[in-house]
Amino acid sequence: MAIEDSNTGLYLHVDFPKDPEFRFIRARVRKAFIASGQSVMKEARRQLARRAVSRAGEIPGFRTGKLSKSIGYYVPRASSRRLGFMAKVAPNQKNGKASRPIKGDFYPAFLYYGVRRGAKRRRKHHKGASGGQGWKIEPRKNFMEVALLNRRAWVEAVLFKALQDSLRPVKK
Repeated sequence: MAIEDSNTGLYLHVDFPKDPEFRFIRARVRKAFIASGQSVMKEARRQLARRAVSRAGEIPGFRTGKLSKSIGYYVPRASSRRLGFMAKVAPNQKNGKASRPIKGDFYPAFLYYGVRRGAKRRRKHHKGASGGQGWKIEPRKNFMEVALLNRRAWVEAVLFKALQDSLRPVKK
């Protein structure tokens, strides 16, 4: 039993000796996060599989496959500051599984935000001097968001089932 007094009030903490009723199996939840990350990664790659030149507002097309192959997933290990219940899926995912990093400039950012004509400023920089709309690459649709929305119901079901399966009553 611990009692602490502070300027803001009283804090009381009481522990009762009691055996835990349930045992939590972390590995099952972690496997569910891995399966979820793989599923969203495959869906994102499927979104990019259309072999066509994309227009503004569409999902990017498939030319060389570098963007598609760079998508990976990462499920971090538990540490003192985090529980490890998370999956990251992204292009050029640091420590990502099943991904090949894109060398050079980060191309997915150019697709998402677009690139203005003459974006590299030099001494004789004239904005839109060539005429037209001013875009060199117009912004494309966020394919990662579409992939997550397409797999959302499945991911929620898998994680919910894993949480249910991970709680086991302690045998006495």
